[in-house]
Amino acid sequence: MKKIIIASLAVGLAASSALAVDVTLDLASAYVFRGVTLSDKASFQPGIEVSGFGLAEEYGSVAFGAWAAYDLDDSYTGASSSTFQETDWYVSYGLPTFVEGLDLSLGYCEYAYGAGSSDEELSIGAGYTIAGVGLGATYYQGVGGAISTSAYYELAAGYDLDVTEELVVSLGARVGYADPDGGEAGFSDYDLSAAVSYPLTDVWSIGASATYIGQIDDDVLGDAVEATGTLGYDVDFVGMLSLAASF
Repeated sequence: MKKIIIASLAVGLAASSALAVDVTLDLASAYVFRGVTLSDKASFQPGIEVSGFGLAEEYGSVAFGAWAAYDLDDSYTGASSSTFQETDWYVSYGLPTFVEGLDLSLGYCEYAYGAGSSDEELSIGAGYTIAGVGLGATYYQGVGGAISTSAYYELAAGYDLDVTEELVVSLGARVGYADPDGGEAGFSDYDLSAAVSYPLTDVWSIGASATYIGQIDDDVLGDAVEATGTLGYDVDFVGMLSLAASF
């Protein structure tokens, strides 16, 4: 699933002047998605995104990508080591700019799980920057699988601080409102994050991040039950190391 807010670094492979391929190679201490602990053990999370395609700017932008979570140890949530717990396939479209500074996007994601099931979700997002602070709002609507009648709303804010010409510190905050099928709707979770990135060369970069995850309402986001493997809120901190290259 679409990961917790954790800084990732991109690897750019320039197939042509009109095509870019970005790759992320992240090692996380756990896998938490929208406040739900999906694995309480270390997780390797690679990703790849292709964008560009020579589309003229006035027509917007298109990107295709894939992301996965590979468990490195057995978790009480049912995730087993040496397996891909989840693989996501997604496409996004950034609409042409109608209002200066306002970014609008549409997205589709399929979440394919190691057990063989899958979910599908559409998203509509908007972003705007005020005084250097990036603000974002996204509406996610399930359209297939177990989440087909569930919705999730997300508000986020982020700020990048250039410590030096190369060293960048990124601060972020996010809050989620869940409207699940058959469950209680309400504000469910939030997180606060800090990340640092540094380019080793023009090609390679490294990074690290720390994220605190909070539970807002345990009637909306219940606690995990380790004895039964019931998913819910458990892990409240995720650390991550990232390696990236661009060529």
